[in-house]
Amino acid sequence: MSIVIEELFPEVCSLFGDGANMKYLRQCLPEARFEQTALNDRPFFADNHVDMIYMGPMTENTQLQVIKRLKPFRDRIEELIQKGTVFLMTGNAHEVFGKRITDKDGTVTECLGINDFTAKRDMMNRFSGLVLGNYEDIEIAAFRAQFTKGYPGEGLVPFVKMTKGVPMNDDEFTEGYTRNSFYGTYLLGPLLILNPYFTKKLIKKLCGQDRKLAFEEEVIKAYNTRIADFKDKKVGIH
Repeated sequence: MSIVIEELFPEVCSLFGDGANMKYLRQCLPEARFEQTALNDRPFFADNHVDMIYMGPMTENTQLQVIKRLKPFRDRIEELIQKGTVFLMTGNAHEVFGKRITDKDGTVTECLGINDFTAKRDMMNRFSGLVLGNYEDIEIAAFRAQFTKGYPGEGLVPFVKMTKGVPMNDDEFTEGYTRNSFYGTYLLGPLLILNPYFTKKLIKKLCGQDRKLAFEEEVIKAYNTRIADFKDKKVGIH
């Protein structure tokens, strides 16, 4: 059986060029089956086997539409997470799987409630910068740009234990979270191109073996340069 990867709502969930995550994965896994689900379509995962689901950053208004579209499939999403299906949610995409988003004026957006995660949003103050840290035995280097601060709760493990940069909240020096094979991360870049060793881990989860990446030598060379640059004491957090 070939690997099946679904990209949710690419026409509205690909801010910051993060749609390139899937473009790169297509080059790394040319034999895989890729399904794209538009916002008004029934998700492919609702009735079919999938090995991975991806969704990228979106506007705050789009988040409301995405929550509405995915709510009927909440139980199916929980089932897939429990089974270990890979979810990669970049930028603010993972917020819709959490409990709620609370705006500075007190407005509350109820989300899918699948993961114990809450976000606080201040549309008058966007914070951005670099992130450097570790996921398991590899270093992660990427960027963030967001209006929200995120607060993971029970059952969620930090994705990146940070060593430099702007964390996702004022209480913990971490970025993002994982739950089984669900990766919720604010990191942009696109993440899979900037971090080839993480991409290798993700692909091994999908196909059960090590694979050579598309343009592997080039992306690893760029990654090593970026890591050295981020570690330079002269490089600030912005």
